[in-house]
Amino acid sequence: MNKRALFLDTTDEQKERIEVIRSSFSNMYDVIDINCRENTETRKALEKLEEAQFWAIKGITRE
Repeated sequence: MNKRALFLDTTDEQKERIEVIRSSFSNMYDVIDINCRENTETRKALEKLEEAQFWAIKGITRE
């Protein structure tokens, strides 16, 4: 199987760092939910935030 398609197991240290990332992004999601009205721009901001979270976590797992 191509190595790009494989599941990558993470170390305990990486799992802890991933949890910090998730927690930090969760706080930002809450800030946006509380302070921004739902509209196209807010949805786009949340979409980009989700993308940033994905890449940050992917960066940890691909070290």
